[in-house]
Amino acid sequence: MHKLLLLAAFVAAPAMADAQPQPDEQNVVVTGVRVQDFRDRLAACLARNCPPNEDADATLALAEALFLNGDYAGGRSAVRASIGRNRDEARGFPEPVADLYRANARLARHIGYDREARTSTFEILNALQAGIPAEDHRHFTARFEIAEMQMMSGNFNGARRELTRLRRAARDAGREDVALLAELRDVWYELIAFPASDARSRLITWSRDSSPAQRMRAVGSRILLARVYRSEGDIARSDALLAEIGAVARAGAHRRLVHSPRYQLFQADLNVGGGDNTLGEMVAFGNTLNRTTENYEDKWIDVGFWIMPNGRVSELEVLRRGASDDWAQPLLESIRGRLYNEGPEATYRLERFSMTAGFEAVTGTRVRRRGPAARVEYLDLTANQPGEQPAPPPSR
Repeated sequence: MHKLLLLAAFVAAPAMADAQPQPDEQNVVVTGVRVQDFRDRLAACLARNCPPNEDADATLALAEALFLNGDYAGGRSAVRASIGRNRDEARGFPEPVADLYRANARLARHIGYDREARTSTFEILNALQAGIPAEDHRHFTARFEIAEMQMMSGNFNGARRELTRLRRAARDAGREDVALLAELRDVWYELIAFPASDARSRLITWSRDSSPAQRMRAVGSRILLARVYRSEGDIARSDALLAEIGAVARAGAHRRLVHSPRYQLFQADLNVGGGDNTLGEMVAFGNTLNRTTENYEDKWIDVGFWIMPNGRVSELEVLRRGASDDWAQPLLESIRGRLYNEGPEATYRLERFSMTAGFEAVTGTRVRRRGPAARVEYLDLTANQPGEQPAPPPSR
């Protein structure tokens, strides 16, 4: 099953080479995929009346190929057509149907169909519940996605309600680790929405708990506090907390983003401020930008870079782009300024960014237009990068 459009996952790169690379070894070419092969595969599947799981698999492969080539609308059309064929099959095929809704939610977000993205996000969980009554890791993932979607939309109370349901379901299933992650996420959201609350003091208390049973919560709290302190300019305190995490959090290949500098792509031309945008902006990867409507077609870039053992970004390149990447320079500077947790070796990442804005209804007509609040959507492509990776740069 193709996962690019399903979940954004952090994937390790190969170990650092012993030899120091030559400059020409650090280039990587990311090429488009042959879309027609995937169209033919789906057509053959439908011609033999294939079961829903095979339909979904072939559809997601085609949608992924279209997405990689910048054809977001084509990918969305393919997924929506498969949902139309299979939406009533969730009882017998809950995971394939849920995967289709997850892909549609991601594609809709990148295009700007925010209401459709929200609906599809809820349908992920509905599909799973139709065919898998007992909640497990699949339901937990869907609930995390609902909470994130609610928070991105500025609905703090909705996000918190979903996290409460998740904690209850996880504990009923004996998954205290999942309940703990939901609790940390809840505190993080509270800190964003209500900085004057006692959320920070709770994180501080948890970060100081040295008992083995609370190690996971202590490490998670230190990472979140490190983000807070760094955003406030207290670099020394942030670094001290990261150092306390020790080998437990650094030993694995998974690299956690500790800090990403904020950026603004252009000066605001129109102030529609306040409302739900503020909260969503604080949770978003970058920021929400208010300006008059512009053309967002084909505005995407694929960015590749190395995360060095010290957590710094190196060798950043724009590997592919849509019509133009003039809009992306502040974003690229923000990526260069990121800080990840330390690791034993350099790891490579490939990420897709799309500049978009939500569609809104226009009074007196059925025609929809882009709203003035622009944003950048993000998807991790690391697991799906075609071609060869560049050699890692020397350790710094």
